[in-house]
Amino acid sequence: MPSLVKIVNVFLLATVKYFYTPIYAFIIGLDFFETIVTLIAGGIFGFFVFYYLSNMLILSARILKPSVIKYTPEGILNRMRIWKQKRAIKRKNRKKFSKRNKMIVKARSNYGMWGICLLTPVLLSIPLGAFLLRKYYHHRKGAIPIMVFAIILEGTIVSILSWYLYHVKNGLNL
Repeated sequence: MPSLVKIVNVFLLATVKYFYTPIYAFIIGLDFFETIVTLIAGGIFGFFVFYYLSNMLILSARILKPSVIKYTPEGILNRMRIWKQKRAIKRKNRKKFSKRNKMIVKARSNYGMWGICLLTPVLLSIPLGAFLLRKYYHHRKGAIPIMVFAIILEGTIVSILSWYLYHVKNGLNL
């Protein structure tokens, strides 16, 4: 695979699956510097794309919901009401929080914006972290620079650890 194709492949993977990207980059043959630069660039690009895309989704949902309900035929609305009633009965008996939801709520309540920014690249995904940051902390001026800093810092750390583990596992010289 040509080098440019590998770099584009790693760049696009870093926009959504940030934690696993360095391992993949070393497996396909990128060197350490190419991996770090491509990983960080892809992570930052993905964050900005999903941050502003989630803004459009939040605003369009707020604007379109009344008009969609207004022009939806009555038969479909009745089916939707029946489905909501059945769903409400099923939801009463099920588990309220999953482990991931508990982690998100705990991070938001205990650590706030810093918790979401630091957990996003490694534990949460870039799209989910961008959406949460946009939904809850869009009014803070420091939200975007903190997230970019977290992506750079954690990308460097994860790349160093992945590089070290990959070379130790394969018995290559460091």
